[in-house]
Amino acid sequence: PHPRPDPGTERVPDHTAAHLYDERWMFHGPAFQGVTELTAIGDRHVRGVITTPPAPGALLDNVGQILGYWIMATRTERTVVFPVGMREMRFYGPHPRPGTEVDCLVRITSLTDTALEADVQLTVDGEVWAELTGWQDRRFDNDPQTKPVERFPERNTLSEARPGGRTLLNERWPDLASRDLIMRNSLSSVERSQYAEHPPRGRRQWLLGRIAVKDAVRQWLWSQGEGPVFPAEIRVHNDESGRPYVTGLHGRTLPPLDVSLAHRAEAAVAIVRPHSPGPGPGIDIEEVVDRPPATLTTALGEEELALLRAQSAATGESEALWFARFWAAKEAVAKAEGTGFRGRPRDFAVFQVVSGSRLSVSGRLERAYTVHCEPAGNPPNLPDRTYVVAWTTGPAHEEEYDR
Repeated sequence: PHPRPDPGTERVPDHTAAHLYDERWMFHGPAFQGVTELTAIGDRHVRGVITTPPAPGALLDNVGQILGYWIMATRTERTVVFPVGMREMRFYGPHPRPGTEVDCLVRITSLTDTALEADVQLTVDGEVWAELTGWQDRRFDNDPQTKPVERFPERNTLSEARPGGRTLLNERWPDLASRDLIMRNSLSSVERSQYAEHPPRGRRQWLLGRIAVKDAVRQWLWSQGEGPVFPAEIRVHNDESGRPYVTGLHGRTLPPLDVSLAHRAEAAVAIVRPHSPGPGPGIDIEEVVDRPPATLTTALGEEELALLRAQSAATGESEALWFARFWAAKEAVAKAEGTGFRGRPRDFAVFQVVSGSRLSVSGRLERAYTVHCEPAGNPPNLPDRTYVVAWTTGPAHEEEYDR
């Protein structure tokens, strides 16, 4: 007893069945690519033809693909769906043999922000073979900016490319289930295990850092003329001092590269350069927030503190902003030297301010590093935060600073 769909809203779909797979609307491999025709689509229904694949379970999976196509073609948000339940399934004959054409009618019965429900009728040669009632799909958050990565991860990045081999990434997948999808798209199997070992609180930012580095490396490879590179072909490790480094996986060999990464709240940054001996690139991101006075005196030496206050007074910019610049700049240099602060941030000192976007910092290994700073912020729909990103590409040349 399935009411017929309203023919008044019915139209020919904008896509063919071949588009589903060639343009990666669906991620399925050849054994599950059974949708051979998208016949019609309407406001509350979709019709197609499934040529029964040989793989067990593939026929019903193809029903889910046709339902998935309906939401992708008719909605712009929360279009990633996965089946989670079924109220009732009735079969009126044996399972169609591989190669049999099955007509599929999907009627949408309910649509909310989190769920999509449908009833399905499958017919073979005009005879009803199966009726599926209360097919339930869970809808996932997806930002329009993540869609190219979901479909073609080997050619797109979640991060924004910035000049100088850098990336900036904001977390655009607020719920856990959506993060899980992003995680599986981004990490190799070994890294997935590492992700699972992290306590839940640390997972989000660890993942953000990993994605930012992989994206920076892939952007760099593409700038060198490399073809498609999947995120899972890049593996991010940490050496015994905690410094990140990258290797290739699945037959990919990387040239020698130096990388640095940082994450804070809903943002992550990374930088990549061809390997060179001595201090490499370093990057950090800090949130601009008011800090207790004790934090300033612990983090900065007296001369730095005087310099910070003078800059704040001269520019009219807050001490909080200048502290974020100083702290991020020192952290970037500590990372460039491969050690981090090791509890002694005063070993690194901001000794000159060229402008709000360029500082000179002394390190343990080298007298001076030029550190660049730029502002960043969360996009809409995330908590309202502002950040400072600071990065260095290594020691400054003599002419770049003058004590």
